[in-house]
Amino acid sequence: MSDEAKKQIARLVARRYYSEKELQDKLRNYQSEQVEAAINWGKEQGFIDDRRFARAFVHDALLLKPQGKRLLLTKLAEKGIEGTLSESVLKEEYPKELEAELALKLALKYAANIHEDDEQKRLKRLCGYLLRRGFPQDLVYSVAKETALLDTSRDEGI
Repeated sequence: MSDEAKKQIARLVARRYYSEKELQDKLRNYQSEQVEAAINWGKEQGFIDDRRFARAFVHDALLLKPQGKRLLLTKLAEKGIEGTLSESVLKEEYPKELEAELALKLALKYAANIHEDDEQKRLKRLCGYLLRRGFPQDLVYSVAKETALLDTSRDEGI
């Protein structure tokens, strides 16, 4: 029966990377000894590597739906990646400059779709959006102010 668990792992990792926790969850129908043996086999074969999974996850997340480090840390924790590993991968893959650049890009895109005349409400909605996307508070406020300045200069035809 352990061979079935190994086959299941091989089928799963043929499509995408999985964290060890995700694979354990997928193999919950097998006995714990079989799951453990299959996971160890997957590690020996190089199929299971939480660092590689975390790197790929961060890369894909930033490419498909940009978000802040805080949200990525939460999502990695949900996938079973421990905090120290998540922190080191984010340090390598997600420099502070990139986070600021992504926040500004998102802010400009989102602000263009806010149809609100009251400037305070516009800023509040923009800040809430960026905070929900996991960007740090200080960055959110500076980007929101910068976006508001850019938006007003565009409105005035400068």
